[in-house]
Amino acid sequence: MARVPTAERRLQFVRSAARVIAQDGLAAATTRRIAAEAEAPLASLHYCFRSKDELLQEVYYYLSRDYAQSLPPVAASDAGLKAVVLAHARRVWERMLAEPHEQVTTFELLLRRFRVDADEQPKALAMNRSMYEGWVKSTCALFESAAVGAGEEVPANLELAARLFISGIDGISMQHLADPDPARSAALVEMLASAVAGSFTYSADAQAS
Repeated sequence: MARVPTAERRLQFVRSAARVIAQDGLAAATTRRIAAEAEAPLASLHYCFRSKDELLQEVYYYLSRDYAQSLPPVAASDAGLKAVVLAHARRVWERMLAEPHEQVTTFELLLRRFRVDADEQPKALAMNRSMYEGWVKSTCALFESAAVGAGEEVPANLELAARLFISGIDGISMQHLADPDPARSAALVEMLASAVAGSFTYSADAQAS
């Protein structure tokens, strides 16, 4: 049997952990269960990750820091900020529909800090912050690049607008997972993109007020 490269095996375990957490909950996501999902030896998992916490940290990264890199490209760089906001909303939603377990796993991980002992809560909170920082950073970078590429001014409230975008996607995802309605959810995603595009403020606006 051909040997699987370590980097490939690590990603295999991370993806398997995300599926297990979505299917069975965080408490049931033991290393043995994750290895079985990956159809790989438990010893291989322990070779790739020193602990379950390290594996969970990589799942956080996979769903936040690395998330944007796995999405299809957006519109051309000169399409303008509003067009890119809409294109980004659509591609994020398409990913949610294709891989709904990722969103379920995300919610499970974010709620983890309420399910651990008091001495573990600071670490869990830090992991939550790192997840949101990954999303905010990638979203801000995309929106700023779109504005600069089109010769537009970068909004003064770029980070808040990015957080509004992320909050909206989270909320629509939660509603859709609880009560699926593809047409309604698609309309909400379009409305979210329009709302975010309309929320941008600029330095001239601040001076005029």
